[in-house]
Amino acid sequence: MLVKRLVSAIGVTSLGGLVVVALSACGASSTELAARRAKSNVDAYLQALNTYPGSAAEIDAGLVRFEAMYRDLTAAELGDLVETVYAESIFFNDTLHTFTDRASLKAYMTETGANLATSQVEIQQVVSQGADVFVRWTMYFEAGESDTPIQSHSIGISHLRFNDDGQVILHQDYWDSAGGLYTHLPVIGALLRAAQKELGKPD
Repeated sequence: MLVKRLVSAIGVTSLGGLVVVALSACGASSTELAARRAKSNVDAYLQALNTYPGSAAEIDAGLVRFEAMYRDLTAAELGDLVETVYAESIFFNDTLHTFTDRASLKAYMTETGANLATSQVEIQQVVSQGADVFVRWTMYFEAGESDTPIQSHSIGISHLRFNDDGQVILHQDYWDSAGGLYTHLPVIGALLRAAQKELGKPD
């Protein structure tokens, strides 16, 4: 099994064994669990496309507020910005979490911001077609203790739809969260780097 091969490759014993036991207890292999989660995310997104058709009426004003909010996720007024940028009923997926209401998103974003030392998102390009808006961005953040900080540079695209008031009602990120976040973490990062190395080998 891939997990066991990774555990052997990086020399993890106790924690690695715990991961294998946990996966076995779920009654499915790690690949089956990943496939289920991926399908669930796709299904939720496709459903959201029908639920939230969006409006082109106030896209420009909505984008200005969107950019201002994400410019610095450590800002003290982040919670207030979330309430301005997003509608009460939403579909939000950043590849890590999915939310369908603004209150939950606000709690998530403010907690995220509180755990970051620095954060910067720069919008590089915006492409619109009808009610659909695609925003290409670069992100940098730093988190963790000052002596061992996690520093991450990453790229991504967000698919946005707005309501008639220019508030975001649909937000789907296309972002490599593995490369942008998880590979920087001590144990999980080692597992992912080993997996990427193994997958990159010729047959």
